[in-house]
Amino acid sequence: MPVKLELSHPEDLWAEASALAMLTVGTDGFGATVVPDGVRGDDVGNGWHGMSWIGGGRAVLYGYDVDASKTRHQVPPLDLLAGGPDWLPWEWLSEMMRREQLIQYVYWWDGSSWARTDYPDGLRDGGFGDTRRDDQVEDAFLAFADDPKAARAAFEDLIRAARERAVDRAVIDALQRHLDPENFDIEPDEPFDTDAMLAVAERAGVTPGSARPELPPGRGEPADRRVWLLDYLRHWSLFEERQLTEGISPSMCWSPAS
Repeated sequence: MPVKLELSHPEDLWAEASALAMLTVGTDGFGATVVPDGVRGDDVGNGWHGMSWIGGGRAVLYGYDVDASKTRHQVPPLDLLAGGPDWLPWEWLSEMMRREQLIQYVYWWDGSSWARTDYPDGLRDGGFGDTRRDDQVEDAFLAFADDPKAARAAFEDLIRAARERAVDRAVIDALQRHLDPENFDIEPDEPFDTDAMLAVAERAGVTPGSARPELPPGRGEPADRRVWLLDYLRHWSLFEERQLTEGISPSMCWSPAS
C-alpha cells in the first residue's frame, strides 16, 4: 500500500528549483537545470534530484543520494512504483529509471498529497522529501556578492516571483546588480546575464504567459512492466561501461507480475 508523505507543496519545490536553475545558468552539472521533462538539481557530486509535472496538476519527484539512499541494496529489489496510481507516466518513469540506473526514490503528488510505495521499516531512500535547496550551491554565487545579505534577499524575491509565475526582467535585474561572475566560487562557461536567466525562467514556465514542461498522464500500469536491478550479483565493473551508455539491460530486471 502507498504511504502518505508530509512534504513541501510541489509549487514551492518548482519555484525553488526554477530560481536555482536561473542562478546557476551556464554552470553545467552544478545547481539545477530545466530540461524538457522537468527540472533536475545536482547535489554537487553526491547525487541528483528531479521533478516533473504531470497533466492534471499532478507531479512526481525522483532521484538518489549517494550516501543516504539505501533502497538499492534491497534483496529482492524494491519496486519503487508498487501501488502507484494509474495516472503515473508509467512508460516514461520505467525508461527513465532504466537509463539513469540509480533512481532510488519516486514520490507522486495527486493534487492534494504526496505518497510513495511502502518500504521495510527504517529504510532510507535519500529523497529528503524534495528537490532540496542546496546552501553550498547558493553560497557559491550569493556569498561572493558585493552585498551578500542584499543578494540573498533578492534571490528570495526571485523565488517568490517564480511561485507566482511572475518572473520578469525587473526581478532578475534586482538580483543581477549584486552579482559579478568574476567573483563567483565557480566560473560559468556560458553567458550569465539577465537575458540568460530570463530564458531559463521562460523554459520553466515561471514568467507570465509561459508554459512549464509537463508530461501526459499514464493510462494504468503496463502489464509487461519490468523492475530494474540496481546492484547486480556479479561484479558491477563487468557491466558499468555499457550501462553508462545504454542503460540497464533487460536481463537485469524482474517482473512484478511474475
